[in-house]
Amino acid sequence: MGSSLYTVDVSVTAVPDKQWQTIGAGCAGSIDSLLELLQGKLSKAVMEQICKPGTGLFPAPKEIKFKCSCPDWASMCKHAAAVLYGIGARLDLQPELLFSLRRVDAKDLVAQAGAGLPKAKKGPASGKVLDDSALADVFGIEMAAIAAPTNPSARRSTATATKVTATEGQGM
Repeated sequence: MGSSLYTVDVSVTAVPDKQWQTIGAGCAGSIDSLLELLQGKLSKAVMEQICKPGTGLFPAPKEIKFKCSCPDWASMCKHAAAVLYGIGARLDLQPELLFSLRRVDAKDLVAQAGAGLPKAKKGPASGKVLDDSALADVFGIEMAAIAAPTNPSARRSTATATKVTATEGQGM
């Protein structure tokens, strides 16, 4: 009694594209979430979007399916409950695994958060740009004119190796 091994299969449906886009749009205006996502952390603003019932990243009960090989007739046997508990414990330690579980990429949130940042409308005023001739005075460097290559494919060259043989008396 209690010594049999059973197989429990748990499947979670992927987040629908529209729902994932809504989550991304909700995170897009949060600069601190962008920085924390880049560091592998989930900020409070991102967690609020992810945990939002119905529209967040956490699966609804109908999106979670499980099956156990045990003879128990319950809709959720103790084996499936234990596996779900283990999944929850793992998500507590590594919340970023929720993205993998729902088959989405957290980097999409970073990209969408960056898309929400304002774009530069124009370059600096011409009076605020140093003239190339002034670089030598300011930084002590001379800028040489570089001619653009006429044929970009002609820039490729093959490297050649020269074989050098060391003999006695040459200091090697």
